[in-house]
Amino acid sequence: MEHSHLDWPFFEASHRALAGDVDCWAEEQAPRRSRDRDVDTLCREWVGALATAGHLRHCVPARFGGSAETLDSRSICLIRETLAYHDGLADFAFAMQGLGAGPIVLGGNAVQQSRWLAKVADGRAIAAFALSEPDAGSDVGALTTRARHDGGGWRLDGCKTWISNGGIADFYCVFARTGAETGSRGISAFVVPAETPGVIVAERIGVIAPHPLARIELDGCRVASDALVGAEGEGFKLAMQTLDIFRASVGAAALGFARRALDLAVAHARSRRMFGATLADRELAAAGLPRGLAARRRKAAHDARGRDGEDGGHRMCAAGDRCIGANARRRGRDDRTSGRTSLS
Repeated sequence: MEHSHLDWPFFEASHRALAGDVDCWAEEQAPRRSRDRDVDTLCREWVGALATAGHLRHCVPARFGGSAETLDSRSICLIRETLAYHDGLADFAFAMQGLGAGPIVLGGNAVQQSRWLAKVADGRAIAAFALSEPDAGSDVGALTTRARHDGGGWRLDGCKTWISNGGIADFYCVFARTGAETGSRGISAFVVPAETPGVIVAERIGVIAPHPLARIELDGCRVASDALVGAEGEGFKLAMQTLDIFRASVGAAALGFARRALDLAVAHARSRRMFGATLADRELAAAGLPRGLAARRRKAAHDARGRDGEDGGHRMCAAGDRCIGANARRRGRDDRTSGRTSLS
């Protein structure tokens, strides 16, 4: 995988080393994962392999076995882009560990964090983020799953769907309405172990890119009072903060897929002969695509750096623009000098 973007001023030496390590590891690991096996087994294997390699340490803070004091968005982006380049299910396994554990990282109490986060980092527990419902996808405020006080604990009833890792998760971070308010108010978060009575995997959902996905029914699901993550009524805030950490990484993963598609297309164009030449020798409408990917990489890196809270974001953006411009000019000059197209 090509790494020239790591020279941009958004990244530090530790990020460059991380990207190289993950790339070498994923290149060696991906061919081992036979697509002949069921997706649940493959996903579990990826979680185990990512944990053994230490990559899941980037999903939790250092005090629970993580790699840094706080979650580093640039590291998450680099890992996701690299994994997506090599295997989409590897990227999925990594991202869902971070997303499912995110509310506990941000708002969990000491008992919840001690019970689950180290297990997420070392692969002993698979996490899931249970927010979406049949009528509440992007419109989180429309969710109807209810959590009611029940003796000394809570009773959860409702339906969650499109839940990644549904069916293989060891615990779910479930968002449910606890107050009478409508919209985003009155939503709370709960950590619910998968074996809790009343947690029902009602449907496994098939998709074009296979990964564990399910509809989860909560039917009289009783949890203790300490299952509440954060303060009552703060669930919407926790969900948005968790998604914010991983938002830039969605773009990074998409770049990994795009980069792999481009590399495969270039390889084909260089080998496909037609009319006495290769396809790469012809003028192609997609010749400028590598430059477009570079611009999008800069955007993802800039957003992640801003999320990491470092100063000078606007200066870094300008510096990144200059780097891209210089690289594009240099590539264009080299192409003109050598007579190459952008794919040659």
